[in-house]
Amino acid sequence: MLTALSINEIKPESWYKKLYCEIRGNTARTEILSAGGVLLRHITVDRRRAFIDWEQLDTIIGAQRNHLICSDSIILPKELGYKRFDDSYYRGLLSLNLSLNVVSKLKNKKEPAFAMYDPNAEFAEYIEEFAPYCGDVTVICDYPEKYADAARDTADTTGAVIMISGDRNRLADADLICAPAQIREPLPLGSGAVVLTSVPPTVCISAQVYFDYRFRMPNTFAGLRPRELSEVYFCAALYTKARQYELASIVPTACFNYHSTRTARSLCEFILENGCEC
Repeated sequence: MLTALSINEIKPESWYKKLYCEIRGNTARTEILSAGGVLLRHITVDRRRAFIDWEQLDTIIGAQRNHLICSDSIILPKELGYKRFDDSYYRGLLSLNLSLNVVSKLKNKKEPAFAMYDPNAEFAEYIEEFAPYCGDVTVICDYPEKYADAARDTADTTGAVIMISGDRNRLADADLICAPAQIREPLPLGSGAVVLTSVPPTVCISAQVYFDYRFRMPNTFAGLRPRELSEVYFCAALYTKARQYELASIVPTACFNYHSTRTARSLCEFILENGCEC
């Protein structure tokens, strides 16, 4: 069973309602929802006072405290073992799906210079899907042995070459870079390159970096989602915690960063106009 926490802020305007709220205090209510074989326990705290008694709330939340599904606006007490569910791995899968969609659309217009930045080799199983559209593929990782089988299988089935290297300079000529995990180091990328990743990089990147995604979640689960949670975040929880693995095949309709939004079509247009001549 999944557990989600919402905070319902009650802000009384009149003095007598404020007094009532002070006397009544915060209360918690629990609703059990079911859809598509998934059970969700949705805990809502009606917040009338600033202070939340997390130790009392802990008797309701229990073992779910260390991967709690909730808005990032809720400040959780880390000292009590509370931690928000992390959706970055699922966002990494979305970056792969959108990257594959883009290179497939570019196939008849331009063979894109595609690179995978995966220093810990966490996504090796997905690389051969790009070979039919890209010809040669560059993989930047620090554990080349984890990509060896995928590279060999791809060469045998498609004839494409997967170039595995730890040399970050090989990214300099890439049009499109998929970085499913967070970028934590400076990379030699051109301003015309596009990077699809899972969370904002910890360092400044000169390329066009997109780290958030938009799609329409399946109607089956729409009624389960607390309204303050994004569809991406909630689908990540369904995929990771409820084993709804079919959600890994969703292709985002758009990606965005702090400043702009792009669809797969506009990414293709940008790459054709600004990409490297390889």
